[in-house]
Amino acid sequence: MINNNHFLNENLPQNFTVRFEEYNYLIYPQVKVTIDNIQIGDTIDDNSYSHDGYRYHDIFHFTFAAMLDWSPCTRSMMRRKRKSNFNIDRIEDGARAAITEECISLMIFSRAKNKEFFKNIDDIDFDLLSLIKEMTTPFEVESRTIDDWKKAIYEAYRVFRLLLLHKGGQVLFDTTNKIIKFEKLN
Repeated sequence: MINNNHFLNENLPQNFTVRFEEYNYLIYPQVKVTIDNIQIGDTIDDNSYSHDGYRYHDIFHFTFAAMLDWSPCTRSMMRRKRKSNFNIDRIEDGARAAITEECISLMIFSRAKNKEFFKNIDDIDFDLLSLIKEMTTPFEVESRTIDDWKKAIYEAYRVFRLLLLHKGGQVLFDTTNKIIKFEKLN
């Protein structure tokens, strides 16, 4: 007998709060990400010779989940993969989708570094957005418009800049109203 209550856990929560804590445990800054005091994913550093802030890149995944209703990476970190449907689990929540999202995240970051992390929404160029649309055509997020992507990217980088400035923070996601709020850590 299948326990149908298990499948309720496949949905992303409508509201969730993610805590980003930066510390210098080693000789470089690292970030620990938690939800409800439970660590989500690995402790992250910039994995770069320069301290460019990529340690906060999970903000992009959570923002995509909240604003685009798509993030195989968030689903994996939150253990919300849709196991009840073989093909959705394999395709939408699978490795190819997660690798695509990570690639998009890094590609956007590479552009954003040279444009003050998108302080101006118009710095998010159409060529980048078109490439993202092309890369995501095999997935459910294909239905999202270029404008949806632009808003999500802009919002992710607004919060990213705050996380960098304050060396961490707490971010509240409201997936119903597509609202993301930043709070400084106490």
